[in-house]
Amino acid sequence: MIRILLITAIMILPVHAYAASQSMPLKSVLIDLNNKSSLQRGAQIYVNNCLGCHTLKYQRYVKFVDHLQLPAETIENNLIFTTNKDGEATKIGSLILNSVNPDHATEAFGVMPPDLTLIARSRGADWLYTFLTSFYKDETRPLGVNNSLYSNVGMPHVLVWMEGLKKQSSETGGYEYINKGTMTSAEYDNAMTDLVNFLVYVAEPAQLDRYRIGFWVILFLGVFSFIAFLLKSEYWKDVK
Repeated sequence: MIRILLITAIMILPVHAYAASQSMPLKSVLIDLNNKSSLQRGAQIYVNNCLGCHTLKYQRYVKFVDHLQLPAETIENNLIFTTNKDGEATKIGSLILNSVNPDHATEAFGVMPPDLTLIARSRGADWLYTFLTSFYKDETRPLGVNNSLYSNVGMPHVLVWMEGLKKQSSETGGYEYINKGTMTSAEYDNAMTDLVNFLVYVAEPAQLDRYRIGFWVILFLGVFSFIAFLLKSEYWKDVK
């Protein structure tokens, strides 16, 4: 009994420790993997702004053909910008990698930017959304910005051109914008929803297949159960 309690405590403790480490409540984000347009926009934002540092080394471009309903030609012309060692364009069946030098990245950011294939599963969608919308100006930091959720993060605010630059307000406890970006606050929030939606898909692409196949499986089981009921009634109708 004591052994069971100890194992349970070990399993629960990290969850409470992680929850306690959060310095602010998480914002809720609506995830809809059936929204192909959102997934496509998220893929575009990721490739244009994130892939330069963060890989998706467990995902292949070719998956976007079926899951995101993107033509192969569109993917090759708009989402693939890397080449192999011989200078040839990366094939659509390749993993989503970049050419970042680990030593240079560590020197610039203090740590090698992590692969983000499974970030949505390890952190959660709400955490990602809150993180992406919580950058603010902080001149004490080497890159000039900080993050309310992830204090002293080594990542620059690469999406500042979209959101604009904001600072913490001592009067309201929130933020006030210093410089405007190309998007309004609402537009930026929608863009981050698309990006997080894409990262949730990337973390487990099989979800889309499960949703598609699951309906037919449930339908089959329902029809089979009805037939089994009729057979049972027929076999046992004369049994008193």
